[in-house]
Amino acid sequence: MTLNTWVARFVVDHGKVTEEGGRIRSFQRRRLDEPDVDLYVLHEPEGGKGEELGAQALDAIGRLFLNDRLSLTGALTRALNDTHSTLQDWNRRSVPRDQVGIGIVAALVGGNVVYLAQAGPCLVLMRHSGRLVRLDPGEAGSQPLGAGSIEPSVRRMELAEGDLVLAASPALLQILDEPTLAEIVSRPTEEALPELYLLTRDLESFGLFAITCLEEDDDKPAETAEPYMTTPATPAARVAPGVPEEVWAKPEPSPAAPPSALRAEPRTQVQSTTWAPPAAFPGPSGNGVATKDGVTDTGLIAPRPVDISRPVVNLRNDRSTGRNEYARTTGAAGKLNFNFNDARLLWIAAGIAIVLVMVMFVPDLVREGRTETVGELLTNAQTNLDAAANEDDPAQKRFHLEETRRLAAEALRLEQDNVSAAELHGQATGALQAMDAVFDVSPLTPITTLSRTITGDVDVASLTIDGGVAFMLDSAGGRIISVPANGSAAPAVIFREGETYGGAPAKKPTHMTWEGDDQSGRLLILDADRKLFELRPGTQPAPLPLRRTSAWTSVDGLATYDGNLYILDAAGSQVHRYLPAAQGFDSEPTTILSRHSDLASSVSFAVDGDIFVIYKNGRAGRFSNGEAAPFNLGGIDRPIGAAIDIEVVAPAEEVYIADSGNKRVVIAGKDGNFRRQLVSNEFTDLRTIAVDASGAQLYLIVGDQLMTAPIVR
Repeated sequence: MTLNTWVARFVVDHGKVTEEGGRIRSFQRRRLDEPDVDLYVLHEPEGGKGEELGAQALDAIGRLFLNDRLSLTGALTRALNDTHSTLQDWNRRSVPRDQVGIGIVAALVGGNVVYLAQAGPCLVLMRHSGRLVRLDPGEAGSQPLGAGSIEPSVRRMELAEGDLVLAASPALLQILDEPTLAEIVSRPTEEALPELYLLTRDLESFGLFAITCLEEDDDKPAETAEPYMTTPATPAARVAPGVPEEVWAKPEPSPAAPPSALRAEPRTQVQSTTWAPPAAFPGPSGNGVATKDGVTDTGLIAPRPVDISRPVVNLRNDRSTGRNEYARTTGAAGKLNFNFNDARLLWIAAGIAIVLVMVMFVPDLVREGRTETVGELLTNAQTNLDAAANEDDPAQKRFHLEETRRLAAEALRLEQDNVSAAELHGQATGALQAMDAVFDVSPLTPITTLSRTITGDVDVASLTIDGGVAFMLDSAGGRIISVPANGSAAPAVIFREGETYGGAPAKKPTHMTWEGDDQSGRLLILDADRKLFELRPGTQPAPLPLRRTSAWTSVDGLATYDGNLYILDAAGSQVHRYLPAAQGFDSEPTTILSRHSDLASSVSFAVDGDIFVIYKNGRAGRFSNGEAAPFNLGGIDRPIGAAIDIEVVAPAEEVYIADSGNKRVVIAGKDGNFRRQLVSNEFTDLRTIAVDASGAQLYLIVGDQLMTAPIVR
């Protein structure tokens, strides 16, 4: 019996399932002076251009690895570092919305030995001897390609029968919790892989490859003619029953290099002295999988990362071979005798005839077929362009335009000088740029830098602009700071933790909001003890009655509308409303959302008749009359990356969302359709926003700076 390693993989690329695609590529390295290996690379993109540049990065890594003369780990590390440098150069020359980071998992597979390299975010699990661990790259390898300095983590693993190494897009943890994933992966491979395929095939983008170690029968007859396979290819139904053949194809066996050959390489003797083994991946008790409590003296100790700071160069052997026998002839050449009954001559003649036919006719047939293909592409592109012109739904309009551009680009690939294809591509690109509605508001106007004017640490968590004054809630200092919106005076502390106002001791302020108009309104402040204070211009803070605060499960936001006070209760998936009373809000609270509402991951909200909510995963939502209503940002070029603040501008019927993940401010209509986006290369550390509708100004906290820019429409 022989141990052999088999690799299965699939990609979900824009809803289409294939064996390889934009997320996963494989490469074969075959040289006389080293063991045969296969390289499998999976990427996880970040940023607006991440998908596009990630696919290019995979090609670059594979090309550099195949052409490099360094050792296996040295060549792979240099390929990762060179690609990282190229992406860094792209980021330096790009506007923030186009900057990218590419998380990478790369596996070198030869025999039953696997070298695993990681850089940035990706999910890697290893099952060994009935125990499951998650392999993290460590702090040094946590940065993706293109971001900061990287030092990829490299591990050498010698697999035993039944071992599994699984690398997947982190989106897997969005559809499965960790215990469930651990339970699935702990099953036999032939059960686990089909289950994961069925769970992920409907995602928009996803990639997974699984390396399984199996024991093969030495005398089993071969089923493949591939010369580098010393054992037959295992049928797909054996490794992943129930998964369509067109997805898995045949799981590919690793090159059957003898394990001793791999271990004999000098580079595998180099070890890192700073590595610590990863924590066990959590799993349910009783199934042989380790839990967070750990299992003493048993289970997998993950291999140490290889120190690739000093790669060993393997020089090729300078060996020459020559012929030691030469056929020599003397005298006159003999006559050529043809035997027309010789079957070999007939086969040769038939082959020559076929070649002549191909030379004469095939080019014209290929050219004719290509012309027909280009014609079909242009017809479909024009159909999509016409559909986009007649489409009212922004999301569908963008779909048709992107399809037009894709089809036209494919036509240009086949015929670079095709004028119609170039025109269609240009029209679709121009229409998409208009839909993107990107407005650069640089340069921002600074109003004040708090670290220079206020003592102590400053961390502004909330901002509101009313009556020509900017109010900032400083969570680090436990205070509220005000400053004229035009910067005409220095900032001042107007509410502080530990002070007593109207006989009520103030705790750390957690939320604030403005209630009323600019002239006669007031600032409402909620502290950590759930006490409510009001602050009117020119006066000291004063406590206000607020009834039944114990009814809230949590406090995650404070807002006012039409004189009413609203509390966002994320833990209770509810919004509580207080009607105004003679003094403060001494009235019974009412819940205004249906019982089926889900606000568990909400981070902030705004109220303007309807309730607008943002969530930790970047999603935005709307509730109307207590029920969920559409708010899908239809027509936006890319989803929200990290929503941190939301503001409703009633006069314009617009909703502003601060997206720190993509360094922009997204503006949508109250119906949820995308309208435009504001960007600036100064949005490097966007914290919170506020809008002065009367002055048509946008105010932002960037780091510890209060800055402003005109609103662009």
